[in-house]
Amino acid sequence: MAPPSNSFEVSVQSINDSQLQIEVSHAFEEITPPSASTFAPLQKQPWEIFINHRGPDVKDTLARAIFYALPARGFRVFLDSEGLQLGDFFPAAVEEAMRSASLHLAILSPTYAQSPWCLAELSFILKSGKPIIPVFCSVQPTDLRWVAQGKGVYVNAFAEYEKNHRYSSEKLQQWKTALHKVSFYKGAIINNKE
Repeated sequence: MAPPSNSFEVSVQSINDSQLQIEVSHAFEEITPPSASTFAPLQKQPWEIFINHRGPDVKDTLARAIFYALPARGFRVFLDSEGLQLGDFFPAAVEEAMRSASLHLAILSPTYAQSPWCLAELSFILKSGKPIIPVFCSVQPTDLRWVAQGKGVYVNAFAEYEKNHRYSSEKLQQWKTALHKVSFYKGAIINNKE
């Protein structure tokens, strides 16, 4: 269903699907099981909007409100708890949803960086070159700009990653760079209680 004429238009640059598949594989290589590459999602109707979010912070509040509001305006929206079907292999289904979406919403919240999934998704989204709208929920854009210098709201999450050595320093730097970059996008700044 096409969005109403008074809604915003999204222009998407053309991206080679095989190149995008490689980028996704690299984005999730350290957080998915080794057998993840053997699973392929069922081909489904493409999503128009993908919601990247940290579940414990916003799934039952802001993310769900956005999920229910946008389809009423004619958009197909992917929210993992609603878009996944029984039997879907989570990593492959999320990759397919990100790949097919024309627009990404990244809801950046206080514990966002504690999720390697959120950070891997954000990194992929920025690499895809598709439009992204950040929603700074109970955080400020400037909070994200200082991550690389070991400051800001996500400093403890990255200190924990560095302490347990689960992810490579290159991967951590990639995630810090993604947070830094998205902090310069024009987005909405809200309080989750609003």
